Amino acid sequence: MSEGGKRTEIYYFSGTGNSLAVARDIAGKTGGRLVSIPSSMKGSEAAPSNTKGSEAAPSVMDSERITTGADVMGVVFPVYHKSIPLILKRFVEKLERLDKKYIFGVCTYGDTPGLATRHLGELVQSRGGQLAAGFGVHMPYNYVTPSFVSKGFFRSFTLRKVPIEKQQALFARAQKKTERIAAFVSARKSGTFEITSDILTRLADTLNLQESLGKSVWLKIAGVDEKTDLSFLESRQLMDRAFHADEKCNGCGICSRVCPVGDIRMVDDAGEPHRRPVWQHHCEQCFACLQWCPQEAIQFGSKTSGGKRYHHPDVKLADMFRSSSKD
Repeated sequence: MSEGGKRTEIYYFSGTGNSLAVARDIAGKTGGRLVSIPSSMKGSEAAPSNTKGSEAAPSVMDSERITTGADVMGVVFPVYHKSIPLILKRFVEKLERLDKKYIFGVCTYGDTPGLATRHLGELVQSRGGQLAAGFGVHMPYNYVTPSFVSKGFFRSFTLRKVPIEKQQALFARAQKKTERIAAFVSARKSGTFEITSDILTRLADTLNLQESLGKSVWLKIAGVDEKTDLSFLESRQLMDRAFHADEKCNGCGICSRVCPVGDIRMVDDAGEPHRRPVWQHHCEQCFACLQWCPQEAIQFGSKTSGGKRYHHPDVKLADMFRSSSKD
């Protein structure tokens, strides 16, 4: 049972397992029930193995709305470009009856928490709720980073290697952080919001530079040359054009199964002995396909081949399959 007789649900979105590990830890400490955001968006639910669950009543979910019977609702998600993933925005926009719920957010980040929990708070408020608190948990970096070459900068992004020693230190600090978060939530406190405090980040947000500059830069990095009227948040779906499978691909289909939003189809390829992945342009940029490929055959652009892959060591591929959306 959740503490104090309150029903608790912890919703999460995760690509490489960082946010799942944090959500699972918080759920265990609060007696909460884990719910995958991608699965809930499809009208079904997934609870990874080795988790503790409450006796919360099932949420009501369909294509238009999500109504949870929980009194306490946590949302755990990764920071993308100092903000939130697109799927989180779509998820919150489906939520109903939030006015009497205790809601908190937890973002996982590789560099900084950015303004992600602030943006989550604005979304929750637009749905009639109030975000009581927003926390950041520092985890190993799992996205691409520039290699700073003099030529071909926009195609030179590579994978950042995080040494095992640093990973272990981050995991240890994350454990202590989730203990503090669980205690804060159990006491039903409010008012803590952990965001990046630097002036440049806040100024960029005020001037909306992500739309005027960030979008064009990142789309160029992904090889998207045509203009789009989509917002920067929505246009990231097109960035899967930079993904491809190299000659190491054996057609196992794990990339398709692990994709949390069903963005990858396995198709027959003339002249090839097996099927190959084709991206469908509704990508979340979570990098699950690249990071979980057992052959390390999935690449982003031209510089990730040979780069060290990462996924949380305490999260298994089977957990990710259960977390992904259902057909």
